[in-house]
Amino acid sequence: MKNKSLLPQKISPINEFFWALIGLMLTIFGTFVEVFMVLPITANDLENLKPSSLGITYQLAGVFFTGLVGGKNAAAYAQIAYVILGLFKLPIFYQGGSVEYFQYPSFGYILGFIPGAWLCGFLVLPGKRRLELFAMSAFLGLLVIHICGIIYLLLYTFITPFFGNVLSDTYLWDAINWYSITPFPAQLALICAVSVVAFILRIILFY
Repeated sequence: MKNKSLLPQKISPINEFFWALIGLMLTIFGTFVEVFMVLPITANDLENLKPSSLGITYQLAGVFFTGLVGGKNAAAYAQIAYVILGLFKLPIFYQGGSVEYFQYPSFGYILGFIPGAWLCGFLVLPGKRRLELFAMSAFLGLLVIHICGIIYLLLYTFITPFFGNVLSDTYLWDAINWYSITPFPAQLALICAVSVVAFILRIILFY
């Protein structure tokens, strides 16, 4: 007979609220903290190190850390709160915050935080602690965010000209390249690091 204490356990509503609050704070603060990697100035000089920016912030770390540790509900609640607070003029988005953010072409990526975080948490909790599962869940969540962002870019490209905005012929491709293709490698490195941290924390917390 299986020991029930060893089976995957669901997170209580109180803990979900706790992790949702942490996830919200991590997402807000992570929005304004740039990711750096410390590298030697030359290949043979390991004593003189230089910080190099990866061109992204820790925003996604808060999104996926909450899902990996707090589960799907906590992750979704944190991002719903993040979007609502930002739309109500709190300056928690990268370029401020207001209901006018709907007019920003990148807003679809922010909306994608909600399903992306939910999917990440759904795939890992409750379930076995496996590092490869953590990384794959975060990766699929990241894909969801980019899919939502690209769909929003498509709508933005085809709708805004009706309101007098003149876009270049290559605007859509340029936007996809800027918001999705260019930052994607750095985002992959970030979610791998987040997966390791979340995996270790789950071991410490025994769930």
